[in-house]
Amino acid sequence: MLSSRMKKSNMECVRYNVLVVDDEEQMRTLISRTLSQKGHRCVTAENGHEALNHIRETPFDAVITDIVMPKMDGITLARELSKYDHGLPVMVMTGYTDDYSAETAMASGAREFINKPFSVHGFMIRFDKMMRDHKRLQSLAALSLTDDLTGLYNRRRLLVLAEQYLKLSVRTKKRLLFLFIDVDNLKWINDQHGHLAGDQALTDLAAVLKKTFRQSDIIARVGGDEFVVLSESTDANGETVLARLYENIKDENARKARSCPVSISVGTTPFDPEHPVSIDELLSKADASMYYQKRKRNNSRRQSAWRQHNTPSPIRD
Repeated sequence: MLSSRMKKSNMECVRYNVLVVDDEEQMRTLISRTLSQKGHRCVTAENGHEALNHIRETPFDAVITDIVMPKMDGITLARELSKYDHGLPVMVMTGYTDDYSAETAMASGAREFINKPFSVHGFMIRFDKMMRDHKRLQSLAALSLTDDLTGLYNRRRLLVLAEQYLKLSVRTKKRLLFLFIDVDNLKWINDQHGHLAGDQALTDLAAVLKKTFRQSDIIARVGGDEFVVLSESTDANGETVLARLYENIKDENARKARSCPVSISVGTTPFDPEHPVSIDELLSKADASMYYQKRKRNNSRRQSAWRQHNTPSPIRD
């Protein structure tokens, strides 16, 4: 009994940003007031065009829209929203039940459908169900789109998010920086210290990446020892963020007094919104840059070792 009350309480604490779209002011007010009384934040729009403008400027957790509206109807809006954010929960409502069905609304991308007139209680039952279903789908999606070991995005999720991120960059004209990060000598760590030590190195690096980059940046593990970051940056070469990354790794190694310190090789490539390229091309360029940096460092180490080995000993009298 206590457990069920706690679950109910946690559910009631969830607060959503909701966009309410209807050409009738009385209906917009009714829905906004009903949701606001439950702690949700509402923004209103009179038609589909106005709604899309809000969506472009503000992130929303759900949209509730009428069907018959001037300029852009609710069915068209639902279709446009599914293109913009396929997972956004949309409830469609209408008083024209002879002309529009639940099947039509669902086919357009809506999650819920309710006929007008409706009771406040009936409306909230539909809304709460839509949001519970959405949370469940998000949880299932997270299982298939995150890396089990580090909790970062996996390659599949990276490709989806990066495509949206690049489109936003082109629209806003903001430059991005793409980093390809490879853990040095992970096989040696696994062979010499065991796979648990190797896994610990990967999870520690993931923690350092989260600390180094913003929450809005995309961080993913795309291979056994490979990570990528897509970040908004005014520093075309990434010198500032790289310095911060290396410093954070140095601090992490010192804090844990590692017998096998974490070391990385990093390749970077900028994304210029004036000359956009695909995510595949960014991956390829940053990967090549990373291997160039790795070879350059290895050659430097070999030359240093050769000089030490071949330096003649001082002649003693």
